[in-house]
This record gives sequence, C-alpha cells and structure tokens, in this order.
Amino acid sequence: MRALFKAAAAALIALAAAGCFYSERELIGFWRADRGLPPGEYTHAPFSVEGVEWGGYTWRGEIRYSGRRYVSDAENFPHQGARLRRLSGDIYLAQLPRDDGIGYGVMFIYPQMATYHMPDCHRLPDPTLDEKGISLDEEGFCRIDDLDQLEDVMRTYLDELDGEVRIDGIYRRVR
Repeated sequence: MRALFKAAAAALIALAAAGCFYSERELIGFWRADRGLPPGEYTHAPFSVEGVEWGGYTWRGEIRYSGRRYVSDAENFPHQGARLRRLSGDIYLAQLPRDDGIGYGVMFIYPQMATYHMPDCHRLPDPTLDEKGISLDEEGFCRIDDLDQLEDVMRTYLDELDGEVRIDGIYRRVR
C-alpha cells in the first residue's frame, strides 16, 4: 500500500505541474466559497494519465467543511484547505493551496462521489489565452489574476474540451 501511495503522490505532483492555472493569492475567498461536496467519510483514488483508476484507494478519512474549506484530520488528505465555487450545475472550481501559490482545478459532484480534473492551460490555443488576458509565465504555467477571469477561462476550457475531460482522481463517499 505504501508503494501505491508513493506512486499516486508522484502522479499527482506531475499532474499539478503540467501547465496548470494558478494565482499568487486566493481568488475564492470566504464569502465566495460554496459547499459542493457533502462532509462525510471518503476514499480517494487518483487516476493515471491514461485515465485508469489506481487499484484500491490511496487515502481514506473524514472530510469536514470548516471555515468554508475542506479539511481532514486524517493524515495525507490530498486536498487539505481546498475551497469550491459553483461554476454551473454540479461543476465546481476547486482552489488548492500549494507551497508555490494557489492552483485551480475542476470538480464534478455526483451522488456519493466526486471526480476532479487538473486543467492543463496548454490545451487552450494561444489566441484563446490572449483573448482571456492570460500569458504563460517562464515555467509554462498560466497565471490568473481575478475570479471573473478564472470562471471565464474555465468555462471556455470545458467548452473547448467538449466532454473530453481527463479524470485525475475520484472521491467515493463511504458514509
């Protein structure tokens, strides 16, 4: 199980570094956060870059909603301190605190489970990035400056992919 956890952690780090959208400060603040994922006990399993779920799960624990953030006392919760904001229907923006800034993903909420995707800004054509006011930094990441810009670019990103969104992980509710 430990080897599986290490492999999954390496995969998550690689996905997080793949041309992600980021900001220097939190764009989803306390009053703009939404409660999308119901609190409860969950398992978490990342998916491979080929879209295949890792065998078994790599994390299990209780997820609480506190201070409009998702937190857990269970060790190695992959998304400690995340905030969600409804984009439309059951699709949410996920704000993920990181050591080097704030990352953004997309979460799809279903009954008893949720899947997430870490967007790769390189999937958007340069003219679209220019139109949205987004430029690549020296490391190839896409900086987002405000929440309106984030919501706009994520809607465009999902439209551009037209349902061909890679799933990077899944949370299943145990109870």
